[in-house]
Amino acid sequence: MALKRNVLIFHSGALGDFVLSWPLALAAGRLFAQSRVFYVTSKQKGLLAEKALRLESIDAENGWHSLFAEKPNLPDIPARLLAGAHSIVSFVAEPGSVWERNVRQASDGADVLCLAAHPPADFTGHHTDFLLRQLSPSVIWQQGVTQLLASLNARGLGHVAPAGGPIVIHPGGGSPAKCWPLAKFIELAAALKAAGRGVRFVIGEVEQERWPAADIAALREVADVDSLASLTDLLDRLKSASTFVGNDSGPGHIAGILGVPTVSLFGSTDPTRWRPIGPKVSVVQAETLNEIAVEQVLKAVAGED
Repeated sequence: MALKRNVLIFHSGALGDFVLSWPLALAAGRLFAQSRVFYVTSKQKGLLAEKALRLESIDAENGWHSLFAEKPNLPDIPARLLAGAHSIVSFVAEPGSVWERNVRQASDGADVLCLAAHPPADFTGHHTDFLLRQLSPSVIWQQGVTQLLASLNARGLGHVAPAGGPIVIHPGGGSPAKCWPLAKFIELAAALKAAGRGVRFVIGEVEQERWPAADIAALREVADVDSLASLTDLLDRLKSASTFVGNDSGPGHIAGILGVPTVSLFGSTDPTRWRPIGPKVSVVQAETLNEIAVEQVLKAVAGED
């Protein structure tokens, strides 16, 4: 039998959920130091993980959907990667599913873990606490991820934010209900600039597609605006930041885990469950996002209580 050297991690969730799975991927790299760790996910997220974590990725669109079929017909590359895998972690299928059956068959004896991507509604801990609870049947995985989480919460990924970098603000998000009013972001940027701070807005594909041109023009009136084409572009902008400010969304999770000082704005969503992980994360919360005052956010950026 050929030596099995692959660890495959399947993920299809949103950006924030994806980043919260990074402790597991990094733990795999430590637990299986002689193995190749692959994310099987969307192309953009895979390239982000490659650059941020120095792991490998495979585009989930390249034939992997066949695993959900009763009689899969896998292309050569997925078939070979599965045959060479000794450990497989899935956030895309439930235990006992057709997917799991097909993966076990194609990998011929690999250790397969099927994990839920989200905690249930009655779970009161952080998203990563739920991950650890699911890993409890496997002591090696649970201990490895626990150690990585402690490291990430203490040091992040080791990035040192440049002291002279701009304050990077991401005013958007996947859900409008989780977004602080745009007018307040503009007021925040104006106040920071008046205090002599450099400010840069970043907007992604969601904002470029959904927002009226007038909203983006209003941002440009107070600060530079970067319209990002990819998640790796977002990573580069966040690495240039002295501080990041944003809603409860994916960019905040990336900034937090990098180690960039991060101010994350929450309304009714519970930050106990969803706050970014990382060593320099501050949360500003009110019952509704509209109730968060610009002055509160300015104090958080300045590091004041």
